[in-house]
Amino acid sequence: MHRFARLSLITLSCLALLAARAAADELDEVVGEVPVAATETPATARTTTQFAAVDISLGNYKAEALLVVLAVGLVANYFYGSRTNAALSTTWERPIGEVLRENFSAVGDGTRVLEWDSAADMLFYASGRRHCKFVQGH
Repeated sequence: MHRFARLSLITLSCLALLAARAAADELDEVVGEVPVAATETPATARTTTQFAAVDISLGNYKAEALLVVLAVGLVANYFYGSRTNAALSTTWERPIGEVLRENFSAVGDGTRVLEWDSAADMLFYASGRRHCKFVQGH
């Protein structure tokens, strides 16, 4: 798994745990158990659950809003980084490709010097030179 995906999964997992804990704390405040009158005998005593009025406001969803903003930020960063890396690779590929083609008979896959391994990793391969089995870069 790539570093970015691993970091994203760990971050989202931690934030999901924090959101679940915050939701559990909110439920503890809303639901409470109230015993029935003390005049009843232990055999007939029962506990009723009363639900307090739930205040639905934007302030109650701060953790969820933070999770959504963070997820959108991670996705935007992924696509922005991919586009930036693609631009850098095409800029870097031209001069390096010329040097590799001058020194090796087989460079890349025949059409491009660099091959995409992931959004952040590119590979290149060259072979066909005396006393050099191959050149591989990551």
